[in-house]
Amino acid sequence: MAKKELGPESYWAQYIVRTHSAGKDYLYALVRRRYSEEDIERDGRGKYIGVEEDPRYPMITDTDPDSDTFGKRIKQNDKEPVGIKLRYTLELNEKNIDDMKTMCGAIGDPFGETRFIWKFKERAIATDNVSNFWELDWEEAHKRFIERSKQVIEIEQSIKQKVREKPRLEAPKEKPKQVIKVEQKNINDNRHRDTKKA
Repeated sequence: MAKKELGPESYWAQYIVRTHSAGKDYLYALVRRRYSEEDIERDGRGKYIGVEEDPRYPMITDTDPDSDTFGKRIKQNDKEPVGIKLRYTLELNEKNIDDMKTMCGAIGDPFGETRFIWKFKERAIATDNVSNFWELDWEEAHKRFIERSKQVIEIEQSIKQKVREKPRLEAPKEKPKQVIKVEQKNINDNRHRDTKKA
């Protein structure tokens, strides 16, 4: 008997991630088997859909003179993998959005409701605004969540000048200052930075 093909209605999404790679928007999710609205598989870590893991093997230079790849870098497939490479498989389109929406919901303990996460190169950000999650353009989301959250702090630093002999009668000149801009990306760091009074 053939194994039944499970559709999106057979899963509940613990979280759904929207990401961007090679100029395209993608979706992936951590899902659990849904038997009914009240019965979700609680054992195990769940499974990912929309992303596949490809093992990365160490590279060596081919030293076999009879080989077609002599002198070139090749993978050592017989060795232990040195990491994994994620390959996204679900592009952001209407069909995949509808499938993901089918898997959303609140189920109570211990998982709660489906979480929605933007995964940028800089960091991942959970959002409560579900309509923006599906509709917002990637560039606009990056501007809204990443670029606006950066603080620019100016630090003045004295430029060290060469010490040279000056006549003692001249008044000391003030050293010019250099302005250095530093980006602070921690939006939660809103501590008061004033000097303490004694």
